[in-house]
Amino acid sequence: MSGWTRGDEAGHAQGVAERKSSDERRDEILRATIRIVARKGFASVTLRDVAAEIGIVHGLIRHYFSSREELVAEAFDYAVAAELAADREALAGLDPLEQLAGWFVSTPQEHYLVWIDAWSEAPRNPALAAALARHHADCEALLAGIIGRAVSAGLAQSNDPAADARTLTALADGVAVQQHAMGILDAAVADEIVFSAAESRLALLPGALAAVTPVPARGLWSGAR
Repeated sequence: MSGWTRGDEAGHAQGVAERKSSDERRDEILRATIRIVARKGFASVTLRDVAAEIGIVHGLIRHYFSSREELVAEAFDYAVAAELAADREALAGLDPLEQLAGWFVSTPQEHYLVWIDAWSEAPRNPALAAALARHHADCEALLAGIIGRAVSAGLAQSNDPAADARTLTALADGVAVQQHAMGILDAAVADEIVFSAAESRLALLPGALAAVTPVPARGLWSGAR
């Protein structure tokens, strides 16, 4: 995610908090929270953990977030918004086939583990569930736009890019669970499954997506930016 890398983890000593603006402090708390989520999962996040991560007293966090549930939901929202901005930047300038390949190729494990954990936690956190639904729709809309451009360029066929994006997203998410959470699939097999399904669904030539040597164009929140 743009703005939170392992280099951010070195914080100030406990109780020695640098004077920062309200917006800077809020962003710092959100970045620290999503780092902890990536390491331990949503359910394990505590306000004390977040405070220790950045060297502030935990009571200060309640000045910005009324509850742990609100904090983790906003941290996920913050991270995915930055992720989508990075995704759009990575896709810019690519031709539609490269965009499709970059979207469907396997993404970093730490990216999907956060999403998978968010799906698991959402039934117990309405704010997180709302953020998930919103960003899931954002991702589908982005993919539908890519499909539409591929159709306009004569590279693909689709009568309903939104429906195709919904179907292919569901498939890709299921494959990612088997790859990253269960270890059943490796990256090469995961790519073969998703690429083949996308090529069939969009009437692309078999092997067309792998042939463009795809570079991941999503999930760029893990220190790559």
